[in-house]
Amino acid sequence: MSLVDKAAARPGVRLETVFIAGVLLLAFGAFLYISTQRQTQLRDSPSGLNGLAVWLKSQEIEAQNFFGGWPVETEAVGMNIIPLYDTDLDRDRSLPETQEELLFQVDEYDLSSGAIRNKLRLVPSMVILPKWHTGMRLTTRAHPILLIDPTETSALLRSIAGEHVGAVRQIPSPFTRFSYANGPGIELTAELYIAQVFDGYGCQPIIGEQGRMLLGACPLSDSNRTFLVLADPDLMNNHGLRLGENAWIARDLLKAEASEKTVFIDYSRQNWFTEATDDVLRERSWADLLRFFAYPFTLLWLSAGMMLALTLWRASFRFGPVLEEREGLEISRAQVIQVRGRLLRLTGQEGALLHEYATARLSATAAKVFGQNYLRHTKDEEALLRHAARQEPALADRLKDSLDQIRRLPSEVTAGEAIRYVDNLEVLLEQLTHDT
Repeated sequence: MSLVDKAAARPGVRLETVFIAGVLLLAFGAFLYISTQRQTQLRDSPSGLNGLAVWLKSQEIEAQNFFGGWPVETEAVGMNIIPLYDTDLDRDRSLPETQEELLFQVDEYDLSSGAIRNKLRLVPSMVILPKWHTGMRLTTRAHPILLIDPTETSALLRSIAGEHVGAVRQIPSPFTRFSYANGPGIELTAELYIAQVFDGYGCQPIIGEQGRMLLGACPLSDSNRTFLVLADPDLMNNHGLRLGENAWIARDLLKAEASEKTVFIDYSRQNWFTEATDDVLRERSWADLLRFFAYPFTLLWLSAGMMLALTLWRASFRFGPVLEEREGLEISRAQVIQVRGRLLRLTGQEGALLHEYATARLSATAAKVFGQNYLRHTKDEEALLRHAARQEPALADRLKDSLDQIRRLPSEVTAGEAIRYVDNLEVLLEQLTHDT
């Protein structure tokens, strides 16, 4: 491909490249959006706990969802609620490959046992065991076929609370009621669909009893602290808050446990709770800067980086240096003209060749008389004839007659006739140039 062809094709290539870059940018943005929406969908689903935070705030209890990203002093935490959507804390979940595998997926949100134990040692905490497959969240139907196998939940509980705590089981009846003592002479009733309970050996029952415990305070191994274990998440999740008096039980229980402090619903994957220390000056580290590049700031930085790259790329085409191939481009045009003239001569089309020659000579003469800038807005022949008519009308008439004669020539003329017309045209153009 010649340089002329490349120059002609360049605008199309650039538009195509811009289109492809735009599609890739939109695809990348969609991927980021979808990946960040997974956690939001989980919290808003029937098995999520967003409803609990809204309910507690409406009852003037300070509550917030916590995703990590900044340190929190332990003194500010009244109760840290850790919902588990992962039955194996020490193994990454495997992605489902079919729709059926997705519906019966057990693990939805990977957590680590080490981070959970660190939280339990530092702040008052409640661990909420999983109960439902992903299908319950996607279909919004609490069907018995979507219940997680209690053996998996039992293994999860033992990995946190120890082997002595017992097993998890489900009560095979549509609805089960549990009593909760709110105060002297005041009782509330929890109602659960196919209730999930645990044995709770060594734990202090709060709702239920040993062998059939719904909520209990269990000792933490290697520590003098205790933590709460809620076997059935339906007591506090979006699906279960509307059953029985579950919402009022959650309010009174958490209000008493938090003691006027903040209730955290903790979705973070690592421990962000720190104990306050006196007279300790913490040195700055790279972590202080890197937190500004963590989610959700990551999306802002990526968007800004892509926009900057796109702007620089587009500016390099529009405002870049002069192309070095411009000289080669002029040479190629001259070569094209020479090749075209040779082809016309070889095929005996002297008349057509003479027509092309006249057009080229008019352009060169007009450029010499008027300059290139003027010719961008007019035609060479019209400009020359108007100019000649102003200077010498007779010369303008002869020039017009000469051009008309050349254009009326047949394709095949003798060399002698062609030279005569060329000489006549050159004389007229010479007179026009010198008289001006």
